[in-house]
Amino acid sequence: MTTTLTFDESATEFILESFDRGVDEDGYVIDQNGQRVTTPEGEQIKKEEFAGVEKGSTLYLDDDFTTLVEHVKRRKK
Repeated sequence: MTTTLTFDESATEFILESFDRGVDEDGYVIDQNGQRVTTPEGEQIKKEEFAGVEKGSTLYLDDDFTTLVEHVKRRKK
């Protein structure tokens, strides 16, 4: 059984804190060391672009269509 968690933008910081992540002064998602996290394509993610974290990983997803398509492709493997 797969569990899907859906949230709106108002819950973004709470979700990030749940993964021990945060947002820097410029609005980018950061890890526990204060480093900006990136998508699998190497793009830094702004808080308002945050779309999720892949199950069992630290692969971050932004709301870019290409990133989401690549996520679906990885899930099918």
